[in-house]
Amino acid sequence: MKRTDHARMQRFFLLLTGCLSLIVPARSQDNRFLPLDDPAYEYISRLQRRGLLLELDPTLLPYRRAAVTAALQALDDEDLAPVQRRWVARLNAAFAPVSPDAGEVLFGVETGGGATAANTVRLDVLRPIREDLHVFEHVLFRAYLTRGAFVGQMGMRHDLYYDRDPDGLDAVNRLMARGEESYLGARGRFAALYLGRFGNHWGVYRQAATLVSANPRSYDQLSLRLGGARFSLNSIVGELDSITSDGRYTGTAGDDSVAVGSERRFLSAHRFNWRPSRHFSLAIMESALYSGAGSGFSLKYLNPLLPALFSVDNRPKNDENNGFFGGLFWAHLRRLTLQGQLMIDDFDALNGREPTSFALTGHLTYALSPTVDLGGSLEMVASRTYNTFQPEGRYLYLLRGLATQFSDYVAGSAFADLYLDRWVSGLQLTPQLRYLAQGERDIRQPFPEKDAPVPSILTGTVTHTWRTALEFFYQDDSRWWLRADLGFNHVVNADAVPGRSATRFSGMVELGLRLSLQRALQMGF
Repeated sequence: MKRTDHARMQRFFLLLTGCLSLIVPARSQDNRFLPLDDPAYEYISRLQRRGLLLELDPTLLPYRRAAVTAALQALDDEDLAPVQRRWVARLNAAFAPVSPDAGEVLFGVETGGGATAANTVRLDVLRPIREDLHVFEHVLFRAYLTRGAFVGQMGMRHDLYYDRDPDGLDAVNRLMARGEESYLGARGRFAALYLGRFGNHWGVYRQAATLVSANPRSYDQLSLRLGGARFSLNSIVGELDSITSDGRYTGTAGDDSVAVGSERRFLSAHRFNWRPSRHFSLAIMESALYSGAGSGFSLKYLNPLLPALFSVDNRPKNDENNGFFGGLFWAHLRRLTLQGQLMIDDFDALNGREPTSFALTGHLTYALSPTVDLGGSLEMVASRTYNTFQPEGRYLYLLRGLATQFSDYVAGSAFADLYLDRWVSGLQLTPQLRYLAQGERDIRQPFPEKDAPVPSILTGTVTHTWRTALEFFYQDDSRWWLRADLGFNHVVNADAVPGRSATRFSGMVELGLRLSLQRALQMGF
């Protein structure tokens, strides 16, 4: 390298270091993500229903552990009811911060496991399959380092259900394990960038989302966040599974039975957030699933400020695509919390040329007292939603829906969350009534021809399911928990056969365990 080139490189790195020093905090923070299946979200959700911890956006998951710790430290215990103090104590036990000195690295390991027992091979008690007993165990391990605003984590998970899932493709091979919650990231005051494999959910915890959800297996992605508390932008560009050239999802791009290759598939999703106050937020969301034999990380889809709504179908169109556009609102009004989403799949339907394709979700809760919440939810997904004429454009990853697993349905629920800590510390009971009307269309089916007489929603023979159930969640120690959903389903037009009725018990029980160790180390750099 010439001496002048070497001097330019030195100046460039000095400038880059100076810029980073302006946005990177001097002391380490635990900028790891809190995985979407962590039971801490149960307590965070309860407190948010009461107007607490609203520094954390209730519709934008996962949270960073440092953000949860900061929100907990800002609480005033004197303003909390006794049961709320217990919830905060459990969160504090799980998020006890370790503050390394300058020059030290925060190092930690986390391990855990558990099992889910169910009398259905599909872990969806409203849509059970078979009635014999199934037990699916899982084991996980994670190790991480953080310094300043930088974080690196390696994770893996063995899960028998990844092998036995009746809806998705087998996601594991060696030891029935796959890498998950593995990423590199950096976060400053107004920007964050993460590269790796982790879950996202653009919606309320454990409620349906219309664009990006926790339903699929986690996929490899580049995640960007810009902005502050009032205005912000979230952007995801993810690599999905390829599809064979003859339109089959196999999970193996180089399928030997296909002579002419495969189509590569990618997801680009953007969300523009406005939070004028801690108690109200609006978001505009869009996504595009694009694919092609030569597709890759596209500059067009990497740019979050290039609206996909006005660019995906314009020339140059180098990839096949399937675009989605939606909106979200969330509001907390004293004791009432409201959240709703609407996603439009096909704008041709607005011109009357095709049946309307949409997804709609709504959710509300009312904090009746410090120990009782009442709530309800609604979901509607049209028959053609998340599907398209091109098989590679289906909104799927390893045959798991990127938003919802099913289409062509209407579902509703009413429930009461009862927090019984006064009698049994850590116990929550939830009696509930659920209803599902399921049509015969499915995301994975071939898309109907343009002239086919397919209704917008609830096609063919509609299956009606009423479920009465009791859920319970028990955790008296931050290191383990027990969850169950037990109830009876009454089905009319079972298996889409007119007049066939059936009643069955459908339930599942989950046991989980987490153990962690964290230390501040002097690494010498």
